[in-house]
Amino acid sequence: MTHRFLLESREIYSFMNPMLVICPSCGGQADVWEKNDEVRLSCLHCGHLQMMESGTKYVGEPIDVHFGLPLFLQTGCCGHVLWAYNREHLNYIKDYIEAKIRTSEGTNRSLESRLPAWMKRKQNRKEVLRAIEKLELMIEGSTA
Repeated sequence: MTHRFLLESREIYSFMNPMLVICPSCGGQADVWEKNDEVRLSCLHCGHLQMMESGTKYVGEPIDVHFGLPLFLQTGCCGHVLWAYNREHLNYIKDYIEAKIRTSEGTNRSLESRLPAWMKRKQNRKEVLRAIEKLELMIEGSTA
């Protein structure tokens, strides 16, 4: 059976809670959560805690949109950087890349329409999936 991607037309903002980032204190994985116009950075490894008010979000780079910290889930791939905010975001990208059939009725703001062309190319599929696997292992390693 051919793997088909069922288009959900989700916007990238729907994947931003939490964002997994590199802790500015210990270099481990920290979480950034936004709730009720408050943003909280917390690290379970070293106990680092930081809070701020929510503000304007600029997306599209491998950094969190609040503190400007590098995302924990990022790796080189096909001469670019493959990144995800969290496991759910990574799984959504993986489902899209794995699919042999992809519907294209998504809105211009949907995550699928905003994925870079290099990531969607058939000839890059295996390398992109290897990079996603590497990021999945990073998640597993950080929770051990």
